[in-house]
Amino acid sequence: MPRRPKYPSEVKVSIPKEITVLYETPILEILLTKNEAEMAERIIDHIKTNGRLWPDEWKVIIPTKSSRDIQLYYRTLKKLVSLGLIGRGKESSFILSGELSRKLTVMIEKVNALTGRV
Repeated sequence: MPRRPKYPSEVKVSIPKEITVLYETPILEILLTKNEAEMAERIIDHIKTNGRLWPDEWKVIIPTKSSRDIQLYYRTLKKLVSLGLIGRGKESSFILSGELSRKLTVMIEKVNALTGRV
């Protein structure tokens, strides 16, 4: 029986100080490193096209099959699940998720409560 994957309990996000940088930078590059952002875009595009990502479809996303790319794929996949951009579907597949939007909404509500804005 295979091991259950371990997902990080938190993902560090660096928010730029300047608002213009925030508008100009793609969201995946804010949430992840540049290499991870490129891999995440491939994963998300695959899920958008096919509806879900099955465990053996990494071969389609990573044509080179180098061990470095495979490690990057799994590291990015775990971060996307922890962030809430994708979630687990049926039979160990991955689907797009709205969990990150809910998390950000809660953070916005907490910031507004802290600053006194309603």
